[in-house]
Amino acid sequence: MKNVPVIVISSSVAGVGKTTLTLNLAAALWSDGYRVKLFAPHNETVANFIKQRQILRTQSKTNLPMPELMENFNIEADNSGKTVILADIPTAENMAHKDVFAQAHTLISVATDTRDLQWQLTAPYMSLVWETKKSVAARGIKYLNWIAVLNMAEEEQNPTFPELAEAAKRFGFRVAEPLHTRDAFRYIENGYCAADMAEYRKLFKMSMADVYARREILTLTDFLWQK
Repeated sequence: MKNVPVIVISSSVAGVGKTTLTLNLAAALWSDGYRVKLFAPHNETVANFIKQRQILRTQSKTNLPMPELMENFNIEADNSGKTVILADIPTAENMAHKDVFAQAHTLISVATDTRDLQWQLTAPYMSLVWETKKSVAARGIKYLNWIAVLNMAEEEQNPTFPELAEAAKRFGFRVAEPLHTRDAFRYIENGYCAADMAEYRKLFKMSMADVYARREILTLTDFLWQK
């Protein structure tokens, strides 16, 4: 039996939209047929999302998929290849959850613009990434799938500018397409996500901005599994 892949969403700075990204990513994974388990310690936004989603599920009489919230982090074996654990780690608790980082299959470092990535490469955060890489190697995995994502980016921001490309080469991360500032990513307050919309058109009115938001999340999901 293979261990379920763990995707850790983290940052060295607070307020960059980790939880919004995590929940939208969960919805994209549901769309791909994955069972999603969610570890999000001390996260009121996640608790509210699940509460609102359950209300929406009941009112609409639909089978909206739900994340399986983990009270304690633990790895399970699953040979189906269709279960994923998303771990949304509070910035202030990065070091307290080194055991979670140590089990990562993929590490997503979130920033709000290209300047934030300079903060990502600070000593404490880089030390944590280095320890995570060593843990991955000790488990017999060739490399940590480390991805940098610009979240809440402005349309004109280019994630491939030379400094970022050089940092990616130097430190060994990949750069995903940015997630732009779109209202659809804030629908989590009401219990649903951009990636839900195509499956549940009767519940949601999709604007073109929503279509673009959904496309960005699905593109990120595809990028996770690329070598």
